Amino acid sequence: MYKTILDHLSPYQPQLPSTEDSAGLITAGEIFVAYDETLPPAQQSPLLPDIRQLLQQCIPSQKEFQTSEAQRTIASETVKRLDEQAKTVVRKIHHKLHLEFIETPEAAEQWGFQVKQSTRNILLPKRLPGRLALLNAYIAKEESRPPEERFTAPDLAEVTRLRNELKANLAVRRSSYGRRKASYSNRAVALKKLYECLRVAGSMIIIKHFDHTITTGMEKWGFEVPKRPAREKDSPQT
Repeated sequence: MYKTILDHLSPYQPQLPSTEDSAGLITAGEIFVAYDETLPPAQQSPLLPDIRQLLQQCIPSQKEFQTSEAQRTIASETVKRLDEQAKTVVRKIHHKLHLEFIETPEAAEQWGFQVKQSTRNILLPKRLPGRLALLNAYIAKEESRPPEERFTAPDLAEVTRLRNELKANLAVRRSSYGRRKASYSNRAVALKKLYECLRVAGSMIIIKHFDHTITTGMEKWGFEVPKRPAREKDSPQT
């Protein structure tokens, strides 16, 4: 809701969706433009061109925000699923190398593992970046060996597929987040300007079309015009 100093004794209070309700505010702007354009030019709002232009900024930013957010969410969930698979594969590789190099665990470092010197334990990576780095090292090491010397399990082709899908979805998540952040910023600026223009245009409508009186006729321009709560009727608006 926004408050107006006009007709402060009116039982009605014009309302607009806030900038937090981007879809609602854009819809209100579209209704404003659609109705105001039906009026004779002399009766149209002087802010009509501004509101029209701001909608042209808000709508693409809103769509870009929604698209990038959807892509980010899908990629993020896919990364979670693939990381669970990566944990299983890394454990299998860890077990394989532990048995293969039980006497010389430091050899496992060639496949991307870290070895704690004090205990000679082959360490499992605890986080996704570490698991991805290990898969990269494992694949590179296995591809450098003659096919007949490569480990048969886990299957190198499957490890490579998993690594590639993980990297691809991480890239999508990263780029989608960047686009979402940029579109959110652009949309926020345009929505603030749109709200301000509609608020001022509402006051001009009250003056020019309804003789300084707030009426439900403002709904034609996309404003909601509910009755004020009883306690507001007798108090001046600021």
